[in-house]
Amino acid sequence: MGYVRSLMIAYNRGRERFEQAASWSCKVISSCSRPRRLPRNPCCVLIGGCVALVGIAAGADSADTRTYREYRSKRLALTTPARPGEKAEREKPKVPPQAHLVIVSVPKQRISVYGAGGILTQGAVSTGMSGFPTPTGVFSVIQKNRYHRSNIYSGAPMPFMQRITWSGVAMHAGVLPGYPASHGCIRLTHNFASELWGMTRMGVRVIVAPEDVHAVEFAHPALPTPTLTPAPAPVANAEPAKSAVMTVSANDKPSAAGDAPPIKLLDPLERAKAARIQIVAEAPAKVKAAKEAVEASAARASEANKAIAALRDAEGAVAAAKAKLDAAIKTVEAAKTPEAIERAKSAQAAAEAKLEEATKVAAEAGALEAAKTQEAFAAARAAWDAEKASDAATAVIRAGERSTEPISVFVSKKAGRVYIRQAWTPIHEAPVAFKDPDLTLGTHVYVAVESTEDSKAMRWLSVSLAQPAAQSGRPRETAASVLERFELPPATKAFISDRLWAGASLIVSDQGISHETGKYTDFIVLSR
Repeated sequence: MGYVRSLMIAYNRGRERFEQAASWSCKVISSCSRPRRLPRNPCCVLIGGCVALVGIAAGADSADTRTYREYRSKRLALTTPARPGEKAEREKPKVPPQAHLVIVSVPKQRISVYGAGGILTQGAVSTGMSGFPTPTGVFSVIQKNRYHRSNIYSGAPMPFMQRITWSGVAMHAGVLPGYPASHGCIRLTHNFASELWGMTRMGVRVIVAPEDVHAVEFAHPALPTPTLTPAPAPVANAEPAKSAVMTVSANDKPSAAGDAPPIKLLDPLERAKAARIQIVAEAPAKVKAAKEAVEASAARASEANKAIAALRDAEGAVAAAKAKLDAAIKTVEAAKTPEAIERAKSAQAAAEAKLEEATKVAAEAGALEAAKTQEAFAAARAAWDAEKASDAATAVIRAGERSTEPISVFVSKKAGRVYIRQAWTPIHEAPVAFKDPDLTLGTHVYVAVESTEDSKAMRWLSVSLAQPAAQSGRPRETAASVLERFELPPATKAFISDRLWAGASLIVSDQGISHETGKYTDFIVLSR
């Protein structure tokens, strides 16, 4: 029955297609403007109709045929073995461009991503609605979670979440109705959020602007420049940076054949990487030495404890011998007969010999205990020092890991100080002198995107946020004029130049450090 039923289904489906094709052919024939005389031979009519119906049916199946051919060609492309080199080319992942700056324009509901070459991509956003405004100012990415769920809004999914404050503001994929509709977060389309996720790193600078602002390439003599230093000879296992090593002769000219070998100059990033490699190489030895010192201290302590126990036993034996001697002396004194006196004196002599032997053993045990205790104390001090050295090495390793991260510099007119952080950790602070301290500065951000070809300077992007109205008829401050309003201490300038590479940022503002700035954040400067 199953066979008959399958035949009936096939027949019915074929009949439906045949009737559909026939109706198409009738429509085509009836739509002709000039009816043509049909041949009188019925066979010709039948053959022509069959040919037409077969052609129409074939046309109806052509889409399926094309789909199958496309599927087969794709499958063959996947199963066909690749030539040498072609497989590596096919499997090589595409590296997304690195973002150095992200700007979110609240009035335009737009996000712009900047790299070393300018704008990388732009997209629509949905920021905070009325009553839940998105804070504006200068932020950075402080957490990334691909599959984040809100701990405030009933576990709502927030894919590709990139947090900019610990109070709950983040960029993530969400619904974009075309106007501000979030509760403070910055919603992105799913595709854009996924794309942005691959472009950003932890700490990338994010600006949320209350107006439409743009980043522009900027140069100024007051901006810091990297310090180039001669490389130690040899620089072993140094990780290559972005071809930032320069080779110059003593007079800064290319050396001719036969001259002294050129001097290698390292930029700050290469120098930091080389130092980190050296630190990481030396740290295991210090940790191993600390472990061995602790083990030696434990062994010495065990020996000292055994010596102390032996001394206690010896002292106990001396006390027991003294007790026996005292008893023997009393026995001698109490003896009445010569035989009893003789036996008591013999026992007294044996007790005296036992006491002498126990005293000798106790003296030896005391000397051994003193020596072992002294050795144990010395080993304990050595273990303590080794553990301190190990802890210091661990701290240096952590500092070395941070040392290859870009620095952030914040110049605050309100505080009259400059603050520097690296990997969210404060590393420097100093006072700053301002010209015309009563006049406002605004908030200006400068981001280093890459070094110049000679590695002696950096290429910068600058962004100036909204500023208050000009005072006393003075024009508003610009990114260039602000840099001339303050002077950093020479030591601070040198400190920055020794740690300057792509990704570093400089913030100059009237504001102070925001309450949002904490242990696990970079500088956050709020403008609202």
